[in-house]
Amino acid sequence: MKRGISILALFAIVATGAFAQWFPPPMSAGGGLLFDWSFNNGVETNISGSKVSMGLRNLSFGGFGFFDATYAELDVSFAYGLLTMVTDGPGMNGTDDFGSALQLGFSLLGKYPLNLASLPFTLYPLLGVDYNLVLSVKNKDGDSADHPGDLNQFGLLAGAGLDFPLTGALYLKGEVLFHLRFASKLMKDTASSGDSTTFGMGPRIKIGVGYKFYGNSGSASSSSSRSGRYMLVNSDTLNVRSGPSADTSLVGTLPRNTRVQVLDSSGTWWKIKSGNIEGYVNSSYLKAE
Repeated sequence: MKRGISILALFAIVATGAFAQWFPPPMSAGGGLLFDWSFNNGVETNISGSKVSMGLRNLSFGGFGFFDATYAELDVSFAYGLLTMVTDGPGMNGTDDFGSALQLGFSLLGKYPLNLASLPFTLYPLLGVDYNLVLSVKNKDGDSADHPGDLNQFGLLAGAGLDFPLTGALYLKGEVLFHLRFASKLMKDTASSGDSTTFGMGPRIKIGVGYKFYGNSGSASSSSSRSGRYMLVNSDTLNVRSGPSADTSLVGTLPRNTRVQVLDSSGTWWKIKSGNIEGYVNSSYLKAE
């Protein structure tokens, strides 16, 4: 167990460093609340010629922290799960409170932000992997179970998210995902010859607050010496606004590598001009020619 936690912690540190090196700003970090429901994870067997499914349902809630690097996101979560044993078969349908579990989760997600001109927020599809590490399990009588790591699971994630600006560098993050988790060691050991294991599947909902911070590598400097110079758009679609804030109205959009003239480079929001479009953009989405 300790070795597994150490390996996952090292993975998180290395991945965070890789994000900062490979992905362009802005980057962000934050945290929030997590809800996760996993069902149908168990074993299918034949009893007297009838198919019977037996497995665990896991209703989890807790908190998560994240590091977001534009096109990738790393999450670490801590959750409390309510476990229910489920039996489904002819004359055998029923549920039984199994107990509870403390869980540590790690997720690595790829994303592609879509800055739609008519919307004040950013949408993005998500696809990635996760690993759910079970730290402890207690049965309904409060007794601790041996080998909680036998319930650890590797899984796949797919869904979508939304970032809504609040004020300044703060923004609200919401994500809805569907996970597909492979059978745990406990389920594999429970299955007899001829039996099959079933996937754990269900929704994951996250809502939190993030803070964006901007680096200078590959992006525009905040120096006023760039005023009057020309730069290039360093984003697939750059929103140009009527004022120096994401809350102001949209003037237009510019595609990647569009050449713009910097009229004023005070603060984070710079005034630019390109053709008949003139307004304010976030300087982190500009780069030198």
